[in-house]
Amino acid sequence: MLFILLFALLFVILWTFFYATGPALARVLAVTSRWTTHFRYRDYLPVLVIVAAGLVITAIAGDAFLDIAERVHANAPRLEHMDTEMHAWAATTRSQGATTFFVTLTIIGTPGVVAGIVIVAGVLLALRKHLAWGVYVVTTTALGGLINLELKLYFARARPELAEALRRAHGYSFPSGHAMGSAVAFGALSYVAFRLLHGWRTRATALAFAWSLTAGICISRVYLGVHWFSDVCAGLAAGLLWFAIATVAYETFRRIRRIRAQRLRVTGDAGGATA
Repeated sequence: MLFILLFALLFVILWTFFYATGPALARVLAVTSRWTTHFRYRDYLPVLVIVAAGLVITAIAGDAFLDIAERVHANAPRLEHMDTEMHAWAATTRSQGATTFFVTLTIIGTPGVVAGIVIVAGVLLALRKHLAWGVYVVTTTALGGLINLELKLYFARARPELAEALRRAHGYSFPSGHAMGSAVAFGALSYVAFRLLHGWRTRATALAFAWSLTAGICISRVYLGVHWFSDVCAGLAAGLLWFAIATVAYETFRRIRRIRAQRLRVTGDAGGATA
């Protein structure tokens, strides 16, 4: 029951944050747009904002992942101590209700379920004439899965002793596939929802639910004893890193292509009017 309440509290905190910052950011962009009315390339301003935000997220997530990876590679004593303590804490705080809750979350985060959710979302987006968004979600998630496999093979870190684990697990441990896959897939889905939904309450709800679910899936892997705490932290950081790169690349390409098409259309209309 305690973990469910904490999950709900996290959702409320994230919802409040997104609902408070979203409209404020929109107002700042509106004011900036008025200031740049006579700027020749003012229609590229949203692209610059997206790139800047992506660079910030990429820098933070990339630095976090590299820091954890270096400590894992060096077998840093402090990291090993933290992992051991978190593993022991999880084993002593288990209860029937919490186990049911976290098993449910970890099932949602399995590659097969995540892939199913993404494919269904991609099909629905295509049917609603948002094929490009569907391709973005499916491609981003699929490439994220391949990157995770390569990272696991590179680091080849063993999992915790699974004798006391509540779920079966196989393969290498670092970084967590559940954590990285959830961050990429639900991050991409939340971004599409943000772009397609109207109203900040609805947008904040979609964003808060996606990232609360991702956090819950990450915690479930430690609670069930199949991952070290540093595994899920690294998986979350790597997932955020790839999500930011893929989203900024796609959104930048989409917007620049649309801006150029609009400019060509305006130029064509002006030429036709002159003729």
